[in-house]
Amino acid sequence: MSLRHLVLVVALTLGVAACSTPAENGPEKPSGPQANVGALHLPLPAGATYTEHSPDGLLDGCIAEGTAVCEARVLDLRKADPDAPINPPSTKRPFGWYTGTDLPTCITPASPPGKASGAKDSKLLDSGFAPIGPKKAEYGRWQVTCENSAQNNQVRMWWLPTSKVLVVQYGSFPGWDAKMDTLLAGATFS
Repeated sequence: MSLRHLVLVVALTLGVAACSTPAENGPEKPSGPQANVGALHLPLPAGATYTEHSPDGLLDGCIAEGTAVCEARVLDLRKADPDAPINPPSTKRPFGWYTGTDLPTCITPASPPGKASGAKDSKLLDSGFAPIGPKKAEYGRWQVTCENSAQNNQVRMWWLPTSKVLVVQYGSFPGWDAKMDTLLAGATFS
């Protein structure tokens, strides 16, 4: 499966403690452009782009590469609308990566933001802590069942409650997981 068949999404988990323990010697930092999201500075692959804000909000926080319009979302939740209802993301609830109060959609390369079917169910497969640069983030992986079964996928989430930065990955598979882990290992904070 190619990268253009993968999409990432970012969500927030409030109320979870994050540690600032340095990560072990991580993989080499990727070269290319950089996404600056709050205190996070995330190096991106060459040719990738980061959309901080889009006119309709559908692509806010998206990292795009190749033909995929949103491979990842990286959000600074300190900038969220204070009047908008938020469902604090957590590995302790279904759809824990999703900050909305409705049901999430199943974003894939064939169904980008705004065109995806609704999610019906999610099952937490793995949870704990994982590195984002020198910090440890709350981490979770869910299997997602969608109204359109062709959009079923796995979602990975990293949440830094102190920095209020959330990262979510859709379309998880080993090759893409390794690439995402490398990107996150190269992160720095100001």
